[in-house]
Amino acid sequence: MKVALLLVAAATVGATGCSTNDVSLSILQMQALTRMNMCVAMPGGAGTLVRNRGLLDVTLVTTAGYIAVPVVRNNLNTNINGVEFNSIQLTGADVKLMNVNNTALTLPNGQSSFFYASAGGRLDPAGTAAMFIEVLPAPAAKALAGMIPAGGLFTVIAEVKPVGMRSSDQVVGGPIDFPIDLCSGCLVDVVSACPLPKGTPVVVPCFPQQDEVTTCCNDPVQGLLCNAAAPIAM
Repeated sequence: MKVALLLVAAATVGATGCSTNDVSLSILQMQALTRMNMCVAMPGGAGTLVRNRGLLDVTLVTTAGYIAVPVVRNNLNTNINGVEFNSIQLTGADVKLMNVNNTALTLPNGQSSFFYASAGGRLDPAGTAAMFIEVLPAPAAKALAGMIPAGGLFTVIAEVKPVGMRSSDQVVGGPIDFPIDLCSGCLVDVVSACPLPKGTPVVVPCFPQQDEVTTCCNDPVQGLLCNAAAPIAM
């Protein structure tokens, strides 16, 4: 599943239908997508990179906030009678944003608790799958920008619960708390004024707004230009 598949996911406020808290689903880990693994999300297992916390640069946030990649496991037993009733169709995740002390964040209505829809596919018993979940939406990240101390970080906890359908029943898995550090400009590597010097290696992260440093230059008219938008001298 490539990063481009994120485009098919849609954020939706409020989960639909009746939810049943269940241990049938669990999040094994948050997977790290980097240029080293070609920005490809894989099911959990040996060799996959784990991300224990995220870093989001609000100066680079445009339409997307922080994108997490939870690896979800179906903990049910397989049906030995030939007809599998314990498969779960992943539909997304419930997300709740909190301060590090578990108190409520000051955010506009609907931005601190929401359902994010993601096409995770069919998950058979004991199987794992990765989903793309925008655990900190862009509007919420921009609203919290004022909380970032000068030259420092402001940490948000995203409580994430996987959601799926087992037959006609909705299944909500157990939560995992994922810390996200917000900064202002910490991931921007300004090489020079535009254009970048000839031969400058342009760093293009999987998600330009998060986790990895991105190459930029300053344009006197357009301001900061990064990645593919940054011109390079011929």
